[in-house]
Amino acid sequence: MFLLSGEHPSLPAAEVFGAIEAEHRVYKVDEELDQVLILETKADPQILAKRLAMTQWIGEHICTALVSEVPDAVGSSDLVDIIPHGKSFAVRVKRVKRYSPEIDVGELARKIADLIRSEVDFKVDLSSPDVEMLAVLTGDKCAVGIKEASIDTSQFRRREPKHRAVFHPGTIKPKLARCMVNLARTPRGGVVLDPFVGVGGILLEAGLIGARAVGVDIDPKSLEGAEKNLKQFGVKDYELLLGDARQLELEEEVDAIATDPPYGRQVSTRGLELPRIYEQALPSLVRALKPGRHMCITSPSGIALEDFAEDVGFKLVEKHSQRVHKSLVRNIYVLRKKRFL
Repeated sequence: MFLLSGEHPSLPAAEVFGAIEAEHRVYKVDEELDQVLILETKADPQILAKRLAMTQWIGEHICTALVSEVPDAVGSSDLVDIIPHGKSFAVRVKRVKRYSPEIDVGELARKIADLIRSEVDFKVDLSSPDVEMLAVLTGDKCAVGIKEASIDTSQFRRREPKHRAVFHPGTIKPKLARCMVNLARTPRGGVVLDPFVGVGGILLEAGLIGARAVGVDIDPKSLEGAEKNLKQFGVKDYELLLGDARQLELEEEVDAIATDPPYGRQVSTRGLELPRIYEQALPSLVRALKPGRHMCITSPSGIALEDFAEDVGFKLVEKHSQRVHKSLVRNIYVLRKKRFL
């Protein structure tokens, strides 16, 4: 059971799917609710918690029921096998958005706790419990789970562009950069490429999950900035290369590509028309990527990137739109290199 951040309609769930596949695991979707995702998977919650940016909490799903029926659903669950005896325990109820306003969350938490206490020997500890149950009110339902891992979202605030050694106004924020790394199915220990590296925001997030980070940029000053930012946050396994994304010369194919090419008011394309940059770069990028592997790439909404991508050997996996500001909407594409070109 994943409690999602809700900061975008589709990216948080898509990031979960990408991270699980990056860990070479499979999943089956049981239920998708507003900000709650319930899956069957053998992926390690602790490892996923270290990867994910747009998830708040991961737990073992107990039950989902209509809000009026949730105490009975919890009571009929096999709690003896789920909750160990003699441990301290807490029940918390979280309301997503403004769902079920008539429900007193404190009273519901007490009802659930009383049901559990009748089955399992435990003592209540609301400050630092050994076992924590979360009941999430979403839509007309309540999803209940036992916490296994939580995500430290404060780390992303500490890496905001304004806190880095070298700042560039066009840099995407850390949570989106990490999400893109996961959407690209970047494996730990694998090689991830950012061919428009800039000052290294995406590579920084890739390095922090344990990938080998390779960055290319046409601007030597940007590479200097990227190196300072990577060193600032302790990323050691990286390589920065002066070069042109349209004419990449790498020694071997990479496991993933995650990149945010230059566009918008705050960046320079060196006089080149933006559609031409994408059109000329995509053949180079598809050659740099291993067959069957993924690239996550952004573009302004006015460019139909899927048309260029299909022609050179990519297959569209998914597409997300995000408003950057009043005059700019960006698309976030996940493309997979076809196995046979």
